[in-house]
Amino acid sequence: MNNFTQRAISGTVYVALISISLALGNWPAFCLLFLLCFLCLWEYKTLMLKELSTFQKAFFIICGLYLFGILGLWQFMYISRIFYGVGLLLTITLFITPLFKKHESPFDAIGRQLTGWIYIPVSIGLLYGLGYQKFLYLNGEIAYNGLLVLSVFILIWANDTFAYLVGKWLGKRPLLMRISPAKSIEGAIGGLLFTLIASVAIFYWQRQFTLLEYCILAILVSLGATLGDLIESMLKRSLGIKDSGNIIPGHGGILDRMDAVLITAWLVYFYFQLI
Repeated sequence: MNNFTQRAISGTVYVALISISLALGNWPAFCLLFLLCFLCLWEYKTLMLKELSTFQKAFFIICGLYLFGILGLWQFMYISRIFYGVGLLLTITLFITPLFKKHESPFDAIGRQLTGWIYIPVSIGLLYGLGYQKFLYLNGEIAYNGLLVLSVFILIWANDTFAYLVGKWLGKRPLLMRISPAKSIEGAIGGLLFTLIASVAIFYWQRQFTLLEYCILAILVSLGATLGDLIESMLKRSLGIKDSGNIIPGHGGILDRMDAVLITAWLVYFYFQLI
């Protein structure tokens, strides 16, 4: 099986899994994003936390999943304040653990772990929370707005796909040579234009916002997706690797697929507070 076929099959499965889970409601969406969060944390600790003990790596992943769970669950169910307190204690423990394990640069390791929590579970928690920012009403009751979250994914996929295709066809001027020589200004512009076209199609499909608001959403998504891709490229370049993992045949790791989402979620979550 050649690389193109692998990419097509695994990409189709990935898109179908996300689309179905988001369409089914809050718990299927939560479970899917919980799984993606776990896989991203696993790849991150493999890349960035190699020198830590097995206990410290497990602690990093468990606390990251706990953080995602709190960010996701509080938006649709009551959570006792004690659980927020536990989150604070777990974070403080991150600073205490190095006291009992010799490390040449303890605050460097602490910083990489805190960065990982902000970069992955907080971002994915905000992504999940998008479904509760603009309510969807079904049979007179508030329901998880999975279609809205799916629309953000669709815009990201449109941007990534057409930025790649237009860049391959017309790309001449590097977007940021130092970080990612393969990405071009022409590709970024092409991705933005096709994301805008996709936003118009989503407007006629969902009509949850005005056409102008969808177009602004498309611009923010295109910006966030491009920045997320560049940030992931910066991470991999600093480590001298091509992919974050190999779990998705033909595509690499989960972080490679989620890089655009991790930054876009912050921008879109903020935007939804304004409209």
